[in-house]
Amino acid sequence: MNRELMEYAEECLQDKKCPLYKKEGVINESYNGQVSALGVSVLMIGLKATLAVYYQDANRRHLLDVIVKMINKKKGTTYANAYDFVHKVVQNDEDELKSLVVNCSVALKQVIRTYKLG
Repeated sequence: MNRELMEYAEECLQDKKCPLYKKEGVINESYNGQVSALGVSVLMIGLKATLAVYYQDANRRHLLDVIVKMINKKKGTTYANAYDFVHKVVQNDEDELKSLVVNCSVALKQVIRTYKLG
């Protein structure tokens, strides 16, 4: 497990404006499964297809926003949100981003387990 990515996930979840919270201190329970499915989906159907599916749903888009924040911290990039990231991936086929998204989803899944779900 990439400790650095887990730290980035923790930083994102510590932010009071994190879109994954149902109410203060409680992460929406649905994100527990969605973050698990993200990595598997990337491996099964590919990064572009997975991002298209996740971007179309408002709740899943919030999950992408957190993943993008983690990627920004890891790579030093400046994607403003999921929209910018999805457009970048659609324009360029980068295998490095595929593995990074999978690794971020695994790290986020591990950190979400330490929070109260509701």
